[in-house]
Amino acid sequence: MRLARRLTTLALLLCSAAAAAQAQTAAAQEPRQAVSFQAATLTEAGTRIQGELTLPGGGEGRRLPAVVVIHSAGGFEDPTRQPYVQALNQAGIATLELNLFARGNRPKTSRMNLPHTFGALAYLAQHPRIDPARIGILGFSHGGMLALFAASKELNQAYTGGQQQFAAHLALYPVCWAHLASIEGRNAVYPRTVYGALTGAPVHILAAENDAYDAPDTCQKFIAALPPESQDRVGLTMYAQATHGWDTLQDKHYHDPAAAQGRGAQVPHLRSAAAAAQSLDFARQFFTRTLAAP
Repeated sequence: MRLARRLTTLALLLCSAAAAAQAQTAAAQEPRQAVSFQAATLTEAGTRIQGELTLPGGGEGRRLPAVVVIHSAGGFEDPTRQPYVQALNQAGIATLELNLFARGNRPKTSRMNLPHTFGALAYLAQHPRIDPARIGILGFSHGGMLALFAASKELNQAYTGGQQQFAAHLALYPVCWAHLASIEGRNAVYPRTVYGALTGAPVHILAAENDAYDAPDTCQKFIAALPPESQDRVGLTMYAQATHGWDTLQDKHYHDPAAAQGRGAQVPHLRSAAAAAQSLDFARQFFTRTLAAP
């Protein structure tokens, strides 16, 4: 009988401990908030922006670093970004996931989403819980292009008047040929002057050796074509034998006119568990370092 009582008491204690741990976890992370706001930018200021904001708990009384997270052409439904969002939140970094479009509705050019990109920066810079000097940007494919173009001093000036800028840029498989084409004057949407100067914030590209959009050396050529004073601010990590979208949760193949450096081709979009783990860890460390409090 005494043994039964002890076992019952032990079970109750374990249940209480588990409940307390669950309560502590719930208190440490506020739920995602659906947000909607207008782009407070100098260009297309009336653009309406939707997304989900997550503020890690436990930081009351101090302002948090934050990262704008932009999905791929797979649309807001694409869950690829979720492990990154969770890792950043666990590191005490707030996230604003932009809902730019649904699957299959990618705009004709990434430039159509620049008001959303800089509008999100303006929104977070005015948020009472966010430190305006510690806002980064993370993008995947289409979102990676935006994360990279947002480092342009010319574009930053056009949309914010130089009043705000991202503190760190991380672009995953950002279709490097389009950026190189801008520098070489071959991009019909972005002029050569776009990469005449960068804002000076740290930029890093995560790219795949077997990306069907680029040649294996396209990202290196892009960095080498930047002004000498900007090259030192841009880093590159190449994942050997990986394809575009190595961190996808669902393998797929599709044709994209933008692949093969704009000539169009089939795109293998295949998961590499090793590359996915490395890029996730890199993202967490990159933003933890670059958005650290002074």
